[in-house]
Amino acid sequence: MCSLISKNKPMRKVMLVDDEYMILRGLKRLVDWESLGLEIVNTEQNPRLAIKYLQTNSIDILISDMNMPEMAGPEFVTRAKALRPEMELIVISGYSDFDYVHAGLKQNAVNYLRKPIDTDELLETLHGTLARIDARQQVTQNASLAVQTQVRTLLTSDDAALQQQVCQSLGLQFGETQPIRLIGVLNPLPPKDLVTYLRALTTVKGFYTEAKDFIIIFQGTAAELDVFIAEAPHQIGAERRPFLIGAPCQTMALLKQRYQQLRQEIARQYFFETAAGLRVMLPENQEQATLVLPSYSDVKDMIDNLDFADFSAWLTTQFDDMKQANVSDGYARQFALVVLLVLSDHLTTVNDKSATIAAINRARDVSDLKATLSQIAKLAKQHGRPKFSRNVTAMRQLAQQRFSEQLSLAMVAAELHLNAVYLGQQFKQEVGRSFSQYLNDYRVNVAVDLLRHSDQDIGQIATMIGYQNSSYFFKLFKNQTGMSPGEYRKAGTSGR
Repeated sequence: MCSLISKNKPMRKVMLVDDEYMILRGLKRLVDWESLGLEIVNTEQNPRLAIKYLQTNSIDILISDMNMPEMAGPEFVTRAKALRPEMELIVISGYSDFDYVHAGLKQNAVNYLRKPIDTDELLETLHGTLARIDARQQVTQNASLAVQTQVRTLLTSDDAALQQQVCQSLGLQFGETQPIRLIGVLNPLPPKDLVTYLRALTTVKGFYTEAKDFIIIFQGTAAELDVFIAEAPHQIGAERRPFLIGAPCQTMALLKQRYQQLRQEIARQYFFETAAGLRVMLPENQEQATLVLPSYSDVKDMIDNLDFADFSAWLTTQFDDMKQANVSDGYARQFALVVLLVLSDHLTTVNDKSATIAAINRARDVSDLKATLSQIAKLAKQHGRPKFSRNVTAMRQLAQQRFSEQLSLAMVAAELHLNAVYLGQQFKQEVGRSFSQYLNDYRVNVAVDLLRHSDQDIGQIATMIGYQNSSYFFKLFKNQTGMSPGEYRKAGTSGR
């Protein structure tokens, strides 16, 4: 028989309980359960075993006899509904005793079926049961979506009056005794288990999902927060998923700041590939000091004499230190750019550097960054430490010593008493770049150090390294590093 159930609709779980084996066997064959979207997941002859099963397993529909020797029907259905309040109940009895019927109906039994069971009556009852489940879930889903919309509005809107209205609707009260915190749970699997858990807690005032992650508004004491973390579903808890606990906030304005802080931390967790663990976030003014971004000169001293294996180990250590220091992904990218600037001195084509800058800026996580830099380091290692002729060595020294002047190939050739065309060709053949490209690269390397370690105005820095036109410097710097001088300075000083 072809199933009429949508492929996207989940199968509803059914448990049959009857002390008579033949009744259970007959029920399983009486209707086409699968075509109704139903799956019989368990059958029990002993109601005590059925209670034990319900303690650890959820079902949608319980069909049970009301007259079993191991436990009276009224007691069984009462205990079963106490364990699974949302479960639908259909009671069966061969007796017309009103007490038994009434006991089932008091537990919101959908219907009372008399033995022997009529197929048409069972089908009608099952259709009615499924309709009730769908209607209840639709109401729950609509209510949940409404709350999610309210939470999203509260955290993202700039309308103070609307935010105040949402706070009242969610029952949020800012104060010292029961602080409000934002909690992030990254990609919980399965998410429905977390949803069920959150809906049962009065301390959870609302939640919504951003992509795969849950943003939760929690209001309660420190003890209640500990309980929330400890009693989360095991497969979703902090041992299995990253749990991010935001700093407490006492005002609406602070709540929005905490939300931005939480989003940044979520992005950082994904970038550094954190698999699991609890992270309690401190207020911004209590955050620990961040790592100091090493300068071009520092990195050059660190890696210039490393072989490829030592470089890979050094790089892994650097990123591990960043992860422990809770730096931002922006800091990690900026560090990678400094490493690239050092490695690029060994490359013979400008395209290698340009392509790598693009790869660094679009890296999804730290593994991507490490792979990109390792590839360039391997390429640089293959090129080896270049050996330059006397003329080219002199040209490089002039560029490094007098980069702040208005140098040109013609000026350098005149000082060396050589033909400019010949000298330019020789330089490009040995270095892989024209003299002007090499000079620009070196000036940007100096600018990187100055931006990181001085408070001088960007326009002053441009002049100091030989550019009278600040706009040209801005454009050149962005081409070389993938960001403007201002963006580079901000990323290096914020650390997060």
